[in-house]
Amino acid sequence: MGVNWNRGMMRWKPHVDAAGKAYPLNHLHPFRYTLAVNCGKGQAEVHVAFAMHCFTRACADGGDESLLYRDARETRSFCPDRYTLSWQLPEIARTLAERRCSFAKADNYVTVDMQTAGGVAAQYGVFFNVMRAGGNAVLLTIQSAYQLGVGKQVPGRGSVKFVRLVELTLTGVKPRAPR
Repeated sequence: MGVNWNRGMMRWKPHVDAAGKAYPLNHLHPFRYTLAVNCGKGQAEVHVAFAMHCFTRACADGGDESLLYRDARETRSFCPDRYTLSWQLPEIARTLAERRCSFAKADNYVTVDMQTAGGVAAQYGVFFNVMRAGGNAVLLTIQSAYQLGVGKQVPGRGSVKFVRLVELTLTGVKPRAPR
């Protein structure tokens, strides 16, 4: 793939709060890795991108203006909790082939990572989609990631292996969620 493989993918600027503290977001810049596949292609190139929902949340009415984070499409509120958890996303993206993935809503998939913060176990939901990017490449976009509510049902249904998702995407087949 050429030098412009990541053209059009977001490179997030740091968030700076009212006190002038900067929260760098370069850990969520696009990257790529190769993945062994079994669909006659040998290896696939996985291009990884991250959406704003990985470190922001919906704006609250009357919320703190200094927390606003904007891109060309929307304005949301910077979320320190999502930001802290987002540092794990590049590693989660690289290890999706080793994780349980399920079907989520709107052509998305989800994997749930167990976290421990202060001795308390929590579930971190990572929502993503996979699209063909040409040749032997797919675009994996982490759409959203946040700590799941305690006692709430884990999102997603069924099970699908990430490698199989990539294989189907490369061959132009849309995976089907269980009924």
